[in-house]
Amino acid sequence: MSLSFISRILSVFKIKGVSIFISLIAISILFWRYSPDIAFNDVYIFANTSSRIIALCIFWLIAFVIFALRATIKFFSSMKDDKRQQIKEIKKVSNESVNKAKRNFFISVKDAKNTWKNDIKFKKIPLVMIIGNERAGKSAFINYSNIEYPLGDSLDTYKKIHQSTTNFNLYISKNGALIDTEGVHFAQEVLFNPSSTDELPEDDVEKNKDFLLKKNIWKEFLNFLNKNIFHSKLGGAILIVDTQQFLENPKEYSNDLIRYLVKRVNDCENSLKIKFPIYVVFSKLDLVEGMGDYFKLFKDDIANKAFGLSLSNTFNKDDLDNDFKELSRSLLYNIMSKNSLSHSLEDKKRSYLFLKQLDNLFALVSDFALKLKDENSLKNSSPIKGVYFVSAFQENIPINYLVNTVCDRYGIKKPLARALNNYSKQSYFVKSLLKDIVFKGHLANPNLNKSLSTKILNFASIALVCVATYFACSHFINLKSAKELEAQNAMLSISTLLDGQKYKDYTPTQKIELLRNLKDTLRIYPRLFSGDTKFEYPLLDISYKGFESAKDLYTELTIDFLKNTILVEMENMLETETNPDNLIKAFYMYQSLFDKDFINANLFKIWIKTNWSKFEKYNINQDDFLSHADSVLNADLKDIYQNLNSIKVAGDKLIKVERLERLYSLLEFISYKNEKEFYDIKKEIAGIDNVIENSNAFEPFNKIYTKDGMREFLSNLSSYIDDSANIEKWLFQNERASNFDTNEDKTNLRLSIANLYLQKYRSRWITVIGGITPKKFNSRKETLDELEILSKVENPVNSLVNTLNTNTLLTDETFLKYIYGLGYPSTEIRKLFSNFSSDFSSYHALSDSSKENGILNTISDDVSKIHKKILDFNYEMLQSENDKITYVIGGVKNENDPFIVLNNDSKMLPKELMNYYQQVSKLSWKQVESGASTFLNTAWQDEIYSLYTNEIRPFYPFDETAAQSVSIQSFKAFFGKNGAWNQFYDRFLKKILSKGSNGYRVRSAYAKDFKFSKSFLENISVIDNIANTVLDLNDEIKINFYIKAIDLSADFSNISVSSVNDKSITYDHTIPSSLYITPKDFDTSAQIKFIAKFQNGNKIEQKTFSGEWAWHRLLRNSIYNSEQGKYSLYLNPQEKYYFGFDVTPNNAELMELLRNISSFKLPKNILN
Repeated sequence: MSLSFISRILSVFKIKGVSIFISLIAISILFWRYSPDIAFNDVYIFANTSSRIIALCIFWLIAFVIFALRATIKFFSSMKDDKRQQIKEIKKVSNESVNKAKRNFFISVKDAKNTWKNDIKFKKIPLVMIIGNERAGKSAFINYSNIEYPLGDSLDTYKKIHQSTTNFNLYISKNGALIDTEGVHFAQEVLFNPSSTDELPEDDVEKNKDFLLKKNIWKEFLNFLNKNIFHSKLGGAILIVDTQQFLENPKEYSNDLIRYLVKRVNDCENSLKIKFPIYVVFSKLDLVEGMGDYFKLFKDDIANKAFGLSLSNTFNKDDLDNDFKELSRSLLYNIMSKNSLSHSLEDKKRSYLFLKQLDNLFALVSDFALKLKDENSLKNSSPIKGVYFVSAFQENIPINYLVNTVCDRYGIKKPLARALNNYSKQSYFVKSLLKDIVFKGHLANPNLNKSLSTKILNFASIALVCVATYFACSHFINLKSAKELEAQNAMLSISTLLDGQKYKDYTPTQKIELLRNLKDTLRIYPRLFSGDTKFEYPLLDISYKGFESAKDLYTELTIDFLKNTILVEMENMLETETNPDNLIKAFYMYQSLFDKDFINANLFKIWIKTNWSKFEKYNINQDDFLSHADSVLNADLKDIYQNLNSIKVAGDKLIKVERLERLYSLLEFISYKNEKEFYDIKKEIAGIDNVIENSNAFEPFNKIYTKDGMREFLSNLSSYIDDSANIEKWLFQNERASNFDTNEDKTNLRLSIANLYLQKYRSRWITVIGGITPKKFNSRKETLDELEILSKVENPVNSLVNTLNTNTLLTDETFLKYIYGLGYPSTEIRKLFSNFSSDFSSYHALSDSSKENGILNTISDDVSKIHKKILDFNYEMLQSENDKITYVIGGVKNENDPFIVLNNDSKMLPKELMNYYQQVSKLSWKQVESGASTFLNTAWQDEIYSLYTNEIRPFYPFDETAAQSVSIQSFKAFFGKNGAWNQFYDRFLKKILSKGSNGYRVRSAYAKDFKFSKSFLENISVIDNIANTVLDLNDEIKINFYIKAIDLSADFSNISVSSVNDKSITYDHTIPSSLYITPKDFDTSAQIKFIAKFQNGNKIEQKTFSGEWAWHRLLRNSIYNSEQGKYSLYLNPQEKYYFGFDVTPNNAELMELLRNISSFKLPKNILN
């Protein structure tokens, strides 16, 4: 720990408040430790803990009142202080000003990005600050520099209005960025005018408001520069000095400039923690009379040169005097050499007058620069790197400063200045100054901010290069003899290998063995096969030339092998293959063997590996086979001819395939560059084979079906389409039905290909997630090992989910912007990607599962509990066989059982993962499962069948002949959500049975142990149908319907129908009426009554249905006519008099309910 760090820590204890607080804590600790020993009259009053606590509370309360409370009151009192409010208001105004500057900065950055896009690299260009007094010419220096800034119309607006800068403006060019500052920030101290020597700005906020405001704005702006979006926080500072003010004002003016510059540079160094070059630029040089006459003699490009001196870090008076004299002589010699170009004596006089005035200016500038250097070096580390002169814009009347000085000296009246139209209104000496000097200052001074350690590292690098050179030379000295020995050994090996061989009698295996041995011998000369001749002589690598004949022999043997193996299988595939995708790839590879313009070695190897099953019969190692592919492809096959019949058969089949499919098959195939373009999930996710059953879904596939691969694929899609179209055209050049349309809209084709690509992409990942099945357990140890892996949060299944999400979430804005940048239509692409990503949205929702309490964490925890359950499970712990069976079939009413918890939690996962973990649970369950059929049948008879036979079956409506009806409470107790059946199902059958659209079925995992009868499975489906029709989720009767009177026997004049709650209707053959039937309001006293009056009015017919099931009796006693769609209720036994009505709106549902109730009969035994 450094001494400075220790001193900073100790300085904290010097603060009065901290010292007091520590002292109070020390007193409290001492009191707590020793107060029990304090006694008064032999009474230890602090021996009790509570008495000590009370004493300490009182002590700290007093301390709080004395110290904290007093300070708090003082603080809140100060909140109302006017001075504090004024300072707060100043900070608010300054923050608003800086925020506007920040906003404008980022707008400038955005404009630069939009204008130059990838042509500009912000981290490679410097940021330079322009400072100086007000109206010194800072903005003109920037805007008339002949450098392009992406400012839209603002530059023209400035040239017209020409107002001073009132904040901070950012100008960005390709070579550098400039900050234009408000002049008052440079000379902000001028705003502070103290009345006495001991006055501070904060003493009179109102008086010094402007100073405090500008000071705060300057400070906040420097803090903003720490964001450092350019090469460095600040790459330089340019002091703009008004030449006219510099010459006309007394010496105090230049002293103030020096003072202000030193202070501003000091502010920058302290805030930004960097050093930077400082440039002093004297503006408005055009105000020195004669400048225009002098420089118009030169070529136009003189205006874009730099005019001034570049200074070293240690310049002195002699250096400045010599440099300025040399500059002055150069200017004089130039005017003398061009004397003949000026034909006006007045022009010549003004030109020479300009030089004389310039000499005077140089002398003053020299003194100014020396004093600036001395003052700056006392406080700052940033060097003065140059003094320059510019004329950004000629708009004022030039002045003869020599004449004016003489007049001032001797009290002579100055002559009137004459406006001479001899200036060109262009920028002089600004462009080169900025581009070639200022903007390259960070390159000319690379060590300005470098530490000693960086310099040492550079020195070490140079030393390392020297050492490496020494060893390289030593290596080449010994290389020649080693190459000679290597050649001798290779020649001996080849001679031994070919001696006495009978190649024609060799089997394919022996031929490939010969090829392998021959190539292994020649492998020491890689140039034989690569054809690379670069640097062969400097590297002394030319001995391979002596083995070119051996390489030719190897090629001949390879061609012979090709003819008798690869070509045979290719031609057979062209004639027999029916899969269009495989066929067109084989067609392409076969044709390319005879046309070197279309051959691709990597694609050929990939095709061989993909179709390796065709070559297994030759009993050749795949790696050996592939090792000779390059030689096959580079060989001249002039003595081998194509099988035209195979080509015709393949062409006829492919012509019938849709062109888009053909193009995509070729396009996908050529997207392979090498074997690295295969994406192997098993290699990406370690240990996946330990928890997931081996499946073709996880075989390596084309890397274009990954998100990274998609970037490259879509960026190269246009070239892929062109290449595929060219290949297709080449393949079908002799066929009229090639369907190649040269005028096809390439944009639409590209979008169609992209759409087809996304379909294949989706299919690829659907195949992957569809292959997620747990590895089968063969023993208890394997079960525990697999569960232990899955119990960790970082397990292969979760890694697979993360991989899936990474490659299927295509809607993030960064990725979409990249795709838009490739030229794809944004609306169509966003729609395609959104539709694609929505297919995997359930997996994307798991993206936060790595966080605490995420569902994947929960699942891992559930698996961990199952692992522990199996590990600790002991059948002897259970009291009886029934207890075992009860536990196995879910009889234990413990919702926290790990198997139940895992099954429940896994339902929150996507279907494939849910299936996976539920299968894991099932496979794990097999370790503790035993037969439970007998107990289950007994439980059924005791709990369900006995209840059914005693309280359901003997009563109406389940027995239509019964006088008594089953009570609604009994009905709910049996059929309800909390009824006997559902409780029994939840306890015993929920894990064994699954319910589908066709009713219940036994899950495959339990089919072996539980063979349920067909009658049982059919009737428990009826239970659900009855319950779901009659009862809602709260076990309340939900069924309601309307009786709509539509017909009545002609013998009746009218009929009155009444129900519960005094509801009734009357129908008289005219307007149909409807009565609302609400079974939930029916009790044992409820009635539905029909009273019909005859036409003479003296006689009536009536019929009544009573009880809680009165509505059911009504429907059951009515006859339904399906053709007319109405019910008929006969009011007397002779069925002569009737009442016709409709049931709405759920007639079909009610009829289904009637059928289910009448057919419902539970079996006594549920198992066969």
